[in-house]
Amino acid sequence: MKLVIFTPGVKSSAIGRMTRLVVRALLSQQHHIVLVRTESPHVLDKEAHDFGCTVIAWTDEERVGTEVADADCLVYQIGDNYEFHEGGVAWLHKAPGIVCLHDFFLGHLFWGWAQQRRDEAHHILTQWYGRRIASDYFNVSDSTTFINSTRETAPLTEWISSMATGVITHSNWGCKRVMAACAGPVFVTPLAYDAPGTVAGQPVQNDNRKLRLLTIGHVNPNKRVESCIKAIASNASLRKNVSYRLVGAILPDVERKLSEMAAKAGVELIISNEVDDAALSEAIREADVISCLRWPSLEAASASAIEAMLYGKATIVTDTGFYSELPDQYVLKVSPEREIEDLKKILLSLRSSPSAAIDIGKQAQTWAQETFTAENYAHKLVQAVPVALRAKVIISAVDHFATIIEKWSASPELLGTPEILKSLNLFNTNTIA
Repeated sequence: MKLVIFTPGVKSSAIGRMTRLVVRALLSQQHHIVLVRTESPHVLDKEAHDFGCTVIAWTDEERVGTEVADADCLVYQIGDNYEFHEGGVAWLHKAPGIVCLHDFFLGHLFWGWAQQRRDEAHHILTQWYGRRIASDYFNVSDSTTFINSTRETAPLTEWISSMATGVITHSNWGCKRVMAACAGPVFVTPLAYDAPGTVAGQPVQNDNRKLRLLTIGHVNPNKRVESCIKAIASNASLRKNVSYRLVGAILPDVERKLSEMAAKAGVELIISNEVDDAALSEAIREADVISCLRWPSLEAASASAIEAMLYGKATIVTDTGFYSELPDQYVLKVSPEREIEDLKKILLSLRSSPSAAIDIGKQAQTWAQETFTAENYAHKLVQAVPVALRAKVIISAVDHFATIIEKWSASPELLGTPEILKSLNLFNTNTIA
């Protein structure tokens, strides 16, 4: 089978890293894979993952068009970052296929796409969410306000899902909107991910006897770093016995604010900024516990939480979204309503019983190694192809009927009447598998 897979390829993309694993699993099964990089033009020349197959840029329209015409199916890896997925959105419009949906909030993707298409964007917003939301959508002052004001009312999940012949996503919590918009099948399967640093060495021995807490990735408000500092600061024993480290990109003013906050509270905070893969792997191995708190939680799955478990680390998560679906025995869950108090209790418990962190990490590692595999994901993707192709035929037929009704000067909404829907239900493929 020949698949053309649209994905960001740049090494800084976790979606690209995941796709590399799946592509290599597909190649080992003798499938023919052509990969189309989807980043914005200024990112396309940056170093890419080694996918082991033919790689072309989405901007090479003639060549991509030839590969698309010759493919058995098209697959789009889509997340909430326009700079990484510009080409994916452009080609999905022209050549529908299976969407592997990495986020249930796509507002930033839509915002980037809409900058040169305001009239079309306003129509889409009105269609899915109504005139009032459409008229206010672009009147926001900052990213935090944007997320808080639109994540429930206008997440744009429907926008991408409506263009797909089928959707593969990585948790159940956001599937209601997907199923409301995608006419094809919806599959839920665990994200494929790896932890290459576990091969390089065993966990680093903790010699200083302090509990080492780590947060990785771009330091922004939804990672709840301030809450971690407050939880440590709230207890004298934690202030004395916990070391908190941040590894990831951080803006200078954020770094200054967090450093001042920690110093004032008597919390040991180490800010390492962005590091290379080897240093990141070492930081994870050195940690006793990893904070993967997210609020709000917008992703279909968390690569950092999965990676932490694959490394065999005790992992703290917010009890919401994807994280709520993780088995309770493998992660340490924090209620959004009692965030600081729950964090304090967890850290005190781990500090008083260091073996507890090791035990839960080992159990999580065993489960994660069996769950988040490229082989599992490749199997689900191959399974989804014939179902999505069958759905594509049905979707085309419905579009044809809608066009005829429109030519009769009637509204395409007539297809939504109970009398017509009852007959068309024979072709219904919209189920979760």
